[in-house]
Amino acid sequence: MKQGTFEKEIFIQSDAATIINVIADYSQHHKIHPLIVNVERVADAPAGVRRYTITDSLRWGPFKFKIKYRADIIAVTNDTVHTEAYQAPGTYVTNVTKVTPKDDGVRLHETITLKAPNILFGYAFQQAQTAHEEMLQRIKQFVESKRES
Repeated sequence: MKQGTFEKEIFIQSDAATIINVIADYSQHHKIHPLIVNVERVADAPAGVRRYTITDSLRWGPFKFKIKYRADIIAVTNDTVHTEAYQAPGTYVTNVTKVTPKDDGVRLHETITLKAPNILFGYAFQQAQTAHEEMLQRIKQFVESKRES
């Protein structure tokens, strides 16, 4: 198993509550996360956890394929969202997103830790970095375009 951590950050002209609501509403993530094609809420989640089954569409060279994985929203506060995801065989992702007021908006900062089998790690880590970079841009566009309307 290999493990790595990366961080992403973006400034968004919005308030913290709006950003937290967007991040913590997985039913809308197919609109902001570039890999997600389907989100289903799991009815029998542990107490205090919002659990989902998420389907991603991926590409590896000329091959396109889909994967399903479990994603849990562990904690949501007025400035933080903590999530964990698991996909067989042994791939784990934790994400702590912190939203801090700054000037006329907020700074959204993600810390993502990915652990995966050695053979999968490089591909999974690169996919996660690329997807989260694009996701932050999409969150910014999604939120700021609603603000202008």
